[in-house]
Amino acid sequence: MNNQEELIERLTRFYREAGREVSSLPPVWEPGKRRAVGWLRPALASIVLVALAIGLAVTIRAVRDEAHRKTAPLPTVSASPSSSPSPSASATPLSSWVTRRVYFGQVAELSLDSSAIFALYAPAPVNGGVDPSKIRLARIDRATGAVTTAGPFPNATELARVTAGLWIGAGPERYAPNAGTDWLTLVDPTTLKVKQRIRLPAQPDLGPFAKPYLAGTSNLLWLAYSESLYRLDPTTGRILVSESLSGPATSISIDSAGRRLYVAVVPKSGPPALVIELDVSNGSRLGSAPTGGWDLGGPTVAAAPQGVWISYATGMMGAVEFRSASDFSMLVGPQFGHTNGIRAFVGGGAVWFVDGGAGRLACADPSTGRIAASSQETLPGVVVADGNASYLGDSDGVGFLQPDPSCPH
Repeated sequence: MNNQEELIERLTRFYREAGREVSSLPPVWEPGKRRAVGWLRPALASIVLVALAIGLAVTIRAVRDEAHRKTAPLPTVSASPSSSPSPSASATPLSSWVTRRVYFGQVAELSLDSSAIFALYAPAPVNGGVDPSKIRLARIDRATGAVTTAGPFPNATELARVTAGLWIGAGPERYAPNAGTDWLTLVDPTTLKVKQRIRLPAQPDLGPFAKPYLAGTSNLLWLAYSESLYRLDPTTGRILVSESLSGPATSISIDSAGRRLYVAVVPKSGPPALVIELDVSNGSRLGSAPTGGWDLGGPTVAAAPQGVWISYATGMMGAVEFRSASDFSMLVGPQFGHTNGIRAFVGGGAVWFVDGGAGRLACADPSTGRIAASSQETLPGVVVADGNASYLGDSDGVGFLQPDPSCPH
C-alpha cells in the first residue's frame, strides 16, 4: 500500500468511528423541564461530522487527482498528419531588421542619394504629438555616419533630390493659412545651406489636403499642390507646365526611368479616388483608374519599373494594388490584410510594405507583390532604398536595415 492509499484508509476509519459516538436520534424534550446545555452536543457533533465528510471527499479527490497526474504517461508526438491547424511561419515572433540607428526624433520623410540619407524630422514630441513649426532637416553621411542638421523648416513634409540640390516642400498652416509657411526651399545637399526659396503657387481653395507633394529625378521636378499639377525647373523652381486636377492631390511619384508620373487625386465630385498616369516630360495624360481611400485621406502611389503600387485605407483595414504601366490594368489586388496605415515604397529592387498600425515592415517582389519576408518594427513610417542599402524612418530616427536575404534586391 502506498502513502496515498494509507492516508485515505486512515481518514475513512476515523470518520467511521466518530459517527458511532453521535446519536442519530434527536433529543427528547419534556414540557416544563429546563433544557440542559448538553443536548446541543449531538447536534454540533453531527454538523462537525458533515463538515469532516465533505473534507474527506475533497481530500480523496485531490489525492487521487495528484496521483493520477504523477503516474499518467506523457502524450507522444505523432508524425502522422492531423486535421488540426499547424503553426505557420507568421506565428513565429518577428525580429527587427534595424542593425544601427541614428536618433533625432520622429521622421516625416526620407530621401536618398549616393552619398547621404536625408530626413525631415520633429526633434521632440509636444503634448504627445509633433509640432510642425519645429520640423528640421538631417543629413546622414552613408560612409562615415556623420550627421548634419539644419532648420527649422516649418510645416515641411516633402523632399526631392535633383542635380541642383535637395528641394524641401512646406505647405501653409491649416488653421492659419496666412502664416507664411508655404515655401519650396532648395538646399545644398552637403552643407544643407539654403540656396533658394520660392513661394508655392497661389490656390483658390486649399481644402483639407493643403500640402505640396514633390517628385524628382536628376533633371526633373514635379509639384502637385491642391487641385493643380506643375512641372518646375529643377534649378530655379520656375513653373514650366501646369495642369488642372479634378480634386486635391494626395500623392505623387515618378518611375526610376524618368518616363511616367503618377498622381493620386480625391475628386471634388465624389468617390471613387483616382490615380492618373502622365508622360513625365510634358504632362500629357496616358490613363487613369479608380481606386479606394477617397474619404480616408486619399490613396498614395509608388512608381515601380512596370507600373504603380497604390495603397489606401478602407476604414476597417488597408489595401494595396498594382496597376500596369502599359495599359493601367489591374495586375495585383486589391490585397487586404493590412491596417489603415499601410504604405508602399519602391527601391532597391523591392516593394516595401510599411504598416505603421501593425508595426510591420515587409519586402516583396515589385511585379507580383509576393511577400518574401517581414520584420517587426516600432512605428515604422518611411523606407528608402537603392542597390547598396535600405533605410527606415520611424518614431525615433533613421534605422539602417539588414533585410532578410530572401528579399528581392
